[in-house]
Amino acid sequence: MNTVSSASITGMVVSLILCVAAPVALCILLKRKTGAKLSDMLLGAVTFVIFAMFLEQMLHLAMSAVFGEKLTGNLWLSALYGGAAAAVFEEFGRLVAMKYFLGSQLEKENALMYGVGHGGVEALFVGGLTCVSNLATSAMVNGGKLESALAGLDEAARATSMATVSQLWTLPAYLFYMVGVERLIALTLQICLSYLVYRAVRYHRRGFFLAAMGIHFAVDALGALLKDAVPVPVLEAILAAIVIVTAIFTVRLYRGETEKATSD
Repeated sequence: MNTVSSASITGMVVSLILCVAAPVALCILLKRKTGAKLSDMLLGAVTFVIFAMFLEQMLHLAMSAVFGEKLTGNLWLSALYGGAAAAVFEEFGRLVAMKYFLGSQLEKENALMYGVGHGGVEALFVGGLTCVSNLATSAMVNGGKLESALAGLDEAARATSMATVSQLWTLPAYLFYMVGVERLIALTLQICLSYLVYRAVRYHRRGFFLAAMGIHFAVDALGALLKDAVPVPVLEAILAAIVIVTAIFTVRLYRGETEKATSD
């Protein structure tokens, strides 16, 4: 009987901890260092749920119903569409939240806290829930309860479920650690993009909003295009390089704004 290795399970646990601990730690740090409000984090989380998990998913369902395999079966079209959809919904969500809900209270500090909420809830839903599901299924597999759990399914559904579950013991253990790494990269990006949109709203600089849209599109589309073309660590290294460059640019903007405010 196949079992899930302890190394794979450890990877799931480490990734789950990262998905939960990183947003919480950043939230506490920002609150202590800058005085940013927890309500800013909550606004980022709620905006992500509404725009990315509800409105964007409605568009995906409609597009899938209309175009079907013409869209989902074409790698380039699917990647470009997915990147564009994510960029449009998430960045316009940021724009709406900062312009109409933060308004005159919008400052660089709560823009960062907003980014923690946006990226944090994404980490919990995309990475955290995946880890919880994998851990629960692994416990079932290692406890010898998988067969009884699948007994009520028909043959086709059972075969599909087994093909999915078998990845838990066939995939290399390091891939389960990569879930947490991926979420840390994404969280960093979401904070940077939140600051860029803040600059667009606060200083009426449309270029910053277009930059946020372009970077978001590039990261998501590139990730989809390279997902099956290169090893996961290579893909994450490429995306991390883009995010690091974005973060350096963002930090310089942030420091420049801080120095200007101090000198004034």
